[in-house]
Amino acid sequence: MLFLIASLIVMFCASLVTIRTLIAYSHFPLWINVITTLIVSISWFAPLLIGWLRYEDLWQGSVYNILHNLGYTLFGFVFILFCVLLCRDIIWFAAYRLGSLLHWQVEAINPMNVSLLNKANLAVIIASMLISAYAFYEGVKEPRLVELTLQSSKISRPVDIIILSDLHVDRTTSVKSLKHLVARIKGLRPDAVLIAGDLVDDKVSKMPEQIAALRQIRAPYGTYIVLGNHEFYADIRSWMPEFLTMGYRFLYNSGFNLDNYNLYIGGIPDYNTTRLASSPMSPDMEETLRASSPDSYKILLSHSPSYALTLPPETVDLIVSGHTHGGQIFPFHLLVKQVNKFLSGLYDVNGMKLFVSNGYGYWGPPMRLLAPSELVLLHLEPVSDNSKNK
Repeated sequence: MLFLIASLIVMFCASLVTIRTLIAYSHFPLWINVITTLIVSISWFAPLLIGWLRYEDLWQGSVYNILHNLGYTLFGFVFILFCVLLCRDIIWFAAYRLGSLLHWQVEAINPMNVSLLNKANLAVIIASMLISAYAFYEGVKEPRLVELTLQSSKISRPVDIIILSDLHVDRTTSVKSLKHLVARIKGLRPDAVLIAGDLVDDKVSKMPEQIAALRQIRAPYGTYIVLGNHEFYADIRSWMPEFLTMGYRFLYNSGFNLDNYNLYIGGIPDYNTTRLASSPMSPDMEETLRASSPDSYKILLSHSPSYALTLPPETVDLIVSGHTHGGQIFPFHLLVKQVNKFLSGLYDVNGMKLFVSNGYGYWGPPMRLLAPSELVLLHLEPVSDNSKNK
C-alpha cells in the first residue's frame, strides 16, 4: 500500500510538472491544453492502469496486449520527455542567470519569452521522440552476447555457463522470441544455465505457451533458478512448484555440486524483497552452502546485487545477480546505482567476484537507453595452484 501511495504521488507530481512546462505559459486553444493534459496524465499513470487491468482481468488476448504495449511505450516516452525538459530548463535558466550577473545582453534567451518557449518545447518534443525511437529499437532488438572469462585453481576443468536474468516474461511476451532464445542457448552448447531471478512476471495460468517454450531451456548439468522480486509479485506459491515441473533446479537456500568440475552452485530468495517485506523466506547462507565442500568453486545466485555487501569476505567465489537492468533507461542509472550500490558488470567485493547482468528483457517500457540487454556466456577455466585467481 505504501508503494502504491508513493507511486501515485510521484506520478501526479511528474504529470503536473510536465503539463505545466508544456502549456502553462503559452496561449494555446483550450482543446490543445485538454488533449495535452490527457495524453501526459495517461502516459505517466500507464503502469498503474495496466497493472489494474491485468489484476482485474478486464481484457484478454490481443486487446490487452495492445493496451499493455502502447501504455508502457507512452510511459517510456513521457519519462524521456520529462528528463529532456528538466535538463533543458536547468541549462537554460543557468545560462540566463549567469548572463544577467555578467551584464550580458540575455533578453534574446529569456525563458519567460512565450514565443521562444513554444519553439523550445517543440524542439524538446521532437528530440524526445527521436530518443524514444532509438531506445525502443535498443529495447526490442536481439540482446547482445557478452562473454566473460574467470580463472581459478579450484576449477578442475573448463566449464561454460549461460547467465540469464530479468526476462520478465508475461502473457504479452512473444512465444517466437522465447523459442529464438532457446535456439541461441542450444547453439552456445553450455554445460549449465543460471537464471538469476525475474524470469516471469505474470500468473502461471495466464502464460501456458510461454511456459512451454521456457521449459526447453536446458543444459547437460542443469538449469538453475532463484526467486527475484517479480516472482514474489506474480504469485510465488504457484511458481515455486512450476519451476520444478519445468525441469529447473530451483534454488531456495540450497545448492548442487557439479563434481566433474569441483563446482558448487547455490542460490537464495531475493534479498531486497524478503528484507523489506519481513518475509520468513529470508536468505540463509549457512543452509545454502551446507552441501558444498571447502575447496570447491562456489557460485551464488542472488537476484539483488546489494546482498554481496552483507556477506563475510570470501564466503563464495562468484556472485551472479541481475535486478538493476543496468539502469534500463538513462538517466535512471543514477537512481538505480544509488539504491543497489552496483549497476552493471564485474566487481570485486570483499575477496569475491560479483557479476551484475543488464538482463535479457526489460520491465515496463520496451526501451533501453545506454543499458543494452544481454545474454551472458561465462567461461570458468582452471589455472595452476600457484597462480592467482583472476
